[in-house]
Amino acid sequence: MRYEQVKLAEAAQHFGRLSQIVADVRVKTGREPIDAMPMLEAFAKRGDTAALAWDGNQLVGVTCLGLCHHFIAGPEWLPIKVLLAREGYDLSKMGCSHFVYLSPDYWGGGGTFALTEASRHSNPAVTHTLAHTLPSKEMEDWAAALPGMVDIGLPNPNGDRVFVRELDPQE
Repeated sequence: MRYEQVKLAEAAQHFGRLSQIVADVRVKTGREPIDAMPMLEAFAKRGDTAALAWDGNQLVGVTCLGLCHHFIAGPEWLPIKVLLAREGYDLSKMGCSHFVYLSPDYWGGGGTFALTEASRHSNPAVTHTLAHTLPSKEMEDWAAALPGMVDIGLPNPNGDRVFVRELDPQE
């Protein structure tokens, strides 16, 4: 599999295919269907970057990277922002990987991890990523075990764990 790092707006011609991948994943996992097209358009409009997964000429996945302030904007996130700032993190250089969708045909071989890693490096201004609001306890446990992942010790407004992870510029 090949991973391409792009500004999401540059991938607009693929939004139809990406919407189908989102639908396939949500059916396979028993989650509610969503209309991915307007979401992708909104992410692109605000300047998100992304990693696209390709198997030959076939697009098989996407993970977006948005600047963290889009995700932790509400006042309920203030304790986490204060904690991160006090710990020395530059919130203006923190990103959040989101919208992680890999075609179910490619599950199980490390593709989701590789796709997410590629997205983490899709914006050169980002030095750290924040992981929060993961879709399941299993995903939260998986994230907690990733190399370099630090549990900040303060839950998000939903009570979920929050992690921060530095990007290694050598990766």
